[in-house]
Amino acid sequence: MNLADIARVHDRDLAGEAAAPEAQGLMHAIMSEERERLAVARPRRRVGRGLVLGLAATATAVAIAVGAGLVGGPATSYANAAVSIKKTDEYFSVNITDPTADRRRFEEAFRAVGLNVTVKVIPVAPSEVGKLIGPIVPGGFMWHGSIGTQSIEPCSSAFCAKVWMPADFPGRVVFGVGRPARPGEPYVDEGPGGPEGEEALSGYVSHGKAVADVRAELRRRGLKAGYRLMWQYSDGGWFDEAVPASRVKGAWTVASTRFSSSDTVDLYVTAGKDAGPAPSPHPQPQWYDMPD
Repeated sequence: MNLADIARVHDRDLAGEAAAPEAQGLMHAIMSEERERLAVARPRRRVGRGLVLGLAATATAVAIAVGAGLVGGPATSYANAAVSIKKTDEYFSVNITDPTADRRRFEEAFRAVGLNVTVKVIPVAPSEVGKLIGPIVPGGFMWHGSIGTQSIEPCSSAFCAKVWMPADFPGRVVFGVGRPARPGEPYVDEGPGGPEGEEALSGYVSHGKAVADVRAELRRRGLKAGYRLMWQYSDGGWFDEAVPASRVKGAWTVASTRFSSSDTVDLYVTAGKDAGPAPSPHPQPQWYDMPD
């Protein structure tokens, strides 16, 4: 039988929704070809039915995995509608195609290549949308090798990166994938603002100015203010604490500013001498600590 004559068979025929002669002919041709291959094989070897069933399954497959060798072992590459991951000798190559996808699609891909990864799709600023944030090891990274992420440019997907991580790391790792935040929705803070940190306001330098002056500039631009009090220590260390406006005096100095949502800018304020002694640092829950 010429397979070209039955090439018009539809997916629904293969799925068993129709019993047209064309569908029966295609299955007969496939099975005949399989029997011929078995008849001439040297030495004789049993061939799994997956070779035949896979032809029909491919039409509706959502994810594609390339095996690493032994059946049941980690794949060397994996792709679905959200992300593709390729494992090399030194790193994992990660291409994000849909930052808004269900987190389980990302976890599915990481776990297919042998990593115990939890993924959270988190609201971020526009410049961070689609980016991979992490890897973060909540319990601390204590293993051989190194861990980290480096973005790759140019990138034909939403985000491309190299992820350095030991393939045999047994602990839990958390990644974030940035999605667009809704209007007014707080951004997930991926890291602390530095004492000489960022400038959120285009054309305006906040560093070194009084809180009252920066607050007035925000009002002029129709923006709200949030406050993070920066406590300094004699050894050079510091930590920032989210505080209400009543805790901050207008004469204190702004060290940096950062958008915390589409309509709110956080002022990182150096605590004045009249702020009292620095309290003991009290860790605040982070996005990677939150329950799913």
